[in-house]
Amino acid sequence: MSIKAATLWLPPGKEGPAEGELTSADFERIGLSELYVASDDIAPPQMAVLAARSTLEKSGVEPDSIGCLVHSFSYHQGFDMWSPAHYVAHESGLTDGLPINVQHMCNGGALALQIAAKWLVATPDMSSVLVTSGDRYRGPGFDRWSTDDDAAYSDSGTAVLLGRTGEGDDFLHLRALEMLTDSQWEVQLRGSAEFSSVPLGHGAPIDLRPANKEFRERGEAARMVKLAVPKLHDLVRRALRTAGIGPEDLSSIAMPRLSRTMREGMFKPAISEVVGGDPRYIENDTGCLGAGDLLANLVDIEDSLNPGEYGMLIQGTGGYTFTCAVVQAPEK
Repeated sequence: MSIKAATLWLPPGKEGPAEGELTSADFERIGLSELYVASDDIAPPQMAVLAARSTLEKSGVEPDSIGCLVHSFSYHQGFDMWSPAHYVAHESGLTDGLPINVQHMCNGGALALQIAAKWLVATPDMSSVLVTSGDRYRGPGFDRWSTDDDAAYSDSGTAVLLGRTGEGDDFLHLRALEMLTDSQWEVQLRGSAEFSSVPLGHGAPIDLRPANKEFRERGEAARMVKLAVPKLHDLVRRALRTAGIGPEDLSSIAMPRLSRTMREGMFKPAISEVVGGDPRYIENDTGCLGAGDLLANLVDIEDSLNPGEYGMLIQGTGGYTFTCAVVQAPEK
């Protein structure tokens, strides 16, 4: 299968944290001093629509020929009881395509892409599937700088059109898309708090730090890392086997858009133990895009690859689930 076109839409404006909100140690941990912030008059699904329209224009594919749209998100989409996927499909011109919603936190875009790939395998008469994401991390429910101690969040919309190789132009060949899960770690993001009965029932803004602190103090974080790293190694090797290449064939690697501490202290060392060599690690200035991380990384990794070269994308989410994808730039 191949990605026919991809778009990352970012707001035109960037903002730093409120004065005194972060310490110098926080800035060092996060690795950024500004994040992309959307205005109040554009909702997350609308950002997804902007990305979708751009992707469809680049691909030259008529929207009413697309049989399915998979929309992913991490946070509030503008209404409490609503299907944002149907809105994105309608506003993007997909009159009859089936809209599907995916809420899988930061792995949402990766899972949406996998659903799209499986849909194409299961539906031979379908030529393409549109995958989108849209997230806006606005208060009072979310603090983009302080809700999560492992990430700072920018607003964005993304869109990727997945189709079959050889049918139209190819942006990237999708050579592998593998995932693994260990659901015993879902407790990391909820801790010992009781289940709430209403949205934001544990207070606003959302604060993931107490549960994370509790997780570390119980020794669970260290145990998770000890067990997770070998699983990540196995996942990377499995994706390389599926793609039919060795680690020496990789030219670029894109990691989750988490804090500098997470990228440099966990993911890069763990991946380097398997791939070795000297691949280019893709850097960015966005911070975490939530569900849009892997889809945005497809745009960035394509920019880094020469014709015929291979790239790898790593993604993960709390709970946890890891994703490893291998792509190849088409030969000219």
